Amino acid sequence: MCSEPGVFPWKNSSSKNQDAPSSVSWRLFGSKSSGNLSSKSLSCEVQKSLTPVSSTANTPHHHHKRQGSSASEKQFEDLVASSMALIQHDRPSNLPAKCTEEALRHKAEHARMVEAAKRRVEREAAARHARMQESLRLEERLARHAKEWTQSILPDWQNTKNAKRTLELWWSGIPPAVRGKVWQLAIENKLKITHEMYQDYVAKAKQRLHEAQLRRKRLKVNQNTCSCKKETTEEKTNKLDDILGKTDDRIKVEEEHKPRLGIPRNYSEQNLKTQENEPKKCCSKSNPNLIEYSDECSMELIQLDIARTFPHLCIFQPGGPYFDVLHELLAAYVCYRPDIGYVQGMSFIAAVLILNMEAPQAFVCFANLLDGPVLRAAFTRDGATMQRLWKAFGRVVHAWLPWLGGRVAPELYLVEWLYTAFAKAMPLDAACRVWDVFLRDGDTFLFNTALGVLHLYQDELKDMDFISAAQFLTKLPEDLDTEALFKSISSVSLTADGMSFEELASCCELDTTLDDDVTVRL
Repeated sequence: MCSEPGVFPWKNSSSKNQDAPSSVSWRLFGSKSSGNLSSKSLSCEVQKSLTPVSSTANTPHHHHKRQGSSASEKQFEDLVASSMALIQHDRPSNLPAKCTEEALRHKAEHARMVEAAKRRVEREAAARHARMQESLRLEERLARHAKEWTQSILPDWQNTKNAKRTLELWWSGIPPAVRGKVWQLAIENKLKITHEMYQDYVAKAKQRLHEAQLRRKRLKVNQNTCSCKKETTEEKTNKLDDILGKTDDRIKVEEEHKPRLGIPRNYSEQNLKTQENEPKKCCSKSNPNLIEYSDECSMELIQLDIARTFPHLCIFQPGGPYFDVLHELLAAYVCYRPDIGYVQGMSFIAAVLILNMEAPQAFVCFANLLDGPVLRAAFTRDGATMQRLWKAFGRVVHAWLPWLGGRVAPELYLVEWLYTAFAKAMPLDAACRVWDVFLRDGDTFLFNTALGVLHLYQDELKDMDFISAAQFLTKLPEDLDTEALFKSISSVSLTADGMSFEELASCCELDTTLDDDVTVRL
């Protein structure tokens, strides 16, 4: 039995030697103890191995604590209070002493735990070192590539852009220092937009926005000063029925003379569009939050989406340094292409460009980029073209990943991937790496990337149900390995039944039973 009284005898050693060494390795598991094993119950070897090396262990002071040592004693007590450290101490005096076999077993367990902890810390340190070395190698590689781009490729762009070495550097990722310049050269300016045109469109957008705000104020004032008589409930009901009847008649006439457009992608925008064809109403019936719509005034809807653009960066939100820049660029595009207006998803594409170049250059690239075949079909709501693309991609997925085609329809994830060019679904650095090759190879590479993502995460998707898979694909993991993604992209191709993606899209039959815009809405 232990000779010292108390429930936890190792906590009774209040008087510790101030001259004892303070740097003891692995003190959490090998805490110093004041208890001695009984010579009657333990052999000399065990007693020697378990007896703590403390000059004051045999002279405990139970009630007289040295002043100024409360903090250190509290820390010591916290250390030895762990279950792993308890096995190295004697049992309390009111319990039987450990036998020799038990003490040796506890000592071995303690040694194993210490060794396991050491190995874990060593593994973590090795992983940190490996990450640091990889980061250094990446920085050195980007520096070498940036120098090669600057000195060898960009000065002679027309002759070097299709060279084998250039294409290799392009695939491996354009260095951020030259990415904006390379993107501008890759996109080109087929629309012949100048910086002066951009400034004119910005000024025009601001004027339109100011006029819209004035109209809204006038609507509010007129509503407050209106002297129209109040209608009874019956009169309101009759008028509502008349309006609904006229609306039904108008819809039937429109359906007879032109194909349906289906559900609009931006309901708020469509709601405003209907205002221009409706007769003027009494001011008390007017909604002060709605303005008389023209396509150029859809710039007001832009603010609804800007706050949701890369919210983790906190630079595009109201008050951020790029909020006005992004808003001006999108509003200028609404003035430049009033036939298209603003469509959800544009803010992410514009934001990626703004992060890599100045606003005038970003506007030129933005307008030319949206003039590409796939993005133009998406943002102009060309339902026939989008249906062909969906069906072609579905056939490719069925050829490479047949188990996925019947589980998750491409429309559930591909729509958002295309409308934002993966800027919303992927981490920003991975999205920029995808953009590098997308701007080199054209819009079709977006479908290459989509197939590569599905191929990369096929093992995870197999274990998910319909809802989980759709949510997973909508927002890909933050730890997306870009190198693994591009290996996956290169391991698959947009072919099925011996035909290329373009051939598949051209031969797909349209489903006339669906609304054109249903397949392309967000």
